[in-house]
Amino acid sequence: MNYEEMLDFVKKTLEETNGIKSSNPLHKFRNRFDHAKRVYEWCKIIHMDLECDVDVLYTAAIFHDVGRGISQENHAHIGAKIFLNYARGHNFNSDFTKKVYDLIDNHSDKSNITNPNSSNELVLLLEADLLDEEGALGIAWDLMALGAMDNVTYYDANDALRHAKHILKQDYMVTPRAKAIWEHKKKLVLEFTSDLTQDLFLEE
Repeated sequence: MNYEEMLDFVKKTLEETNGIKSSNPLHKFRNRFDHAKRVYEWCKIIHMDLECDVDVLYTAAIFHDVGRGISQENHAHIGAKIFLNYARGHNFNSDFTKKVYDLIDNHSDKSNITNPNSSNELVLLLEADLLDEEGALGIAWDLMALGAMDNVTYYDANDALRHAKHILKQDYMVTPRAKAIWEHKKKLVLEFTSDLTQDLFLEE
């Protein structure tokens, strides 16, 4: 499989549909193509815990958000259709195409991660998607969004870490490698937010 060609296609499609950047003025730092590349990289790290078809998994990771520029709410289904057209143009076999199509089409429903009927590839794709922009990147997200506002202070930063902190109450991961990474991210967020609170002398 030519993953570089797929990545180039996804980047071009997102650019043509104005899907690269977030429409939220506070989130202009987010790049959906970069997100797709990182999800692809996470898949490489965690896939060894489950028997899977890596070509199916990697292809779905690359294409999973390609529909974002056309529709936010229905991006998974639209992205699956975009992939289908790409697959037909590249003469991918029907079984491979259907598996990748189904992964893209179902990746927005995070409850599939614990569904016993979910394929190993879908579980891994969901884990990889959830791992991105958490931990250190989750902290960066909140602080960069805050930095887009005027007249902010360190105390505002302490209050702004809502996105980063949500990980502390969530345990999505099911495979050992993903669980270990998730726990590391949680520890980092907990230590950072605790230290920030102490440095601002906000603890009673």
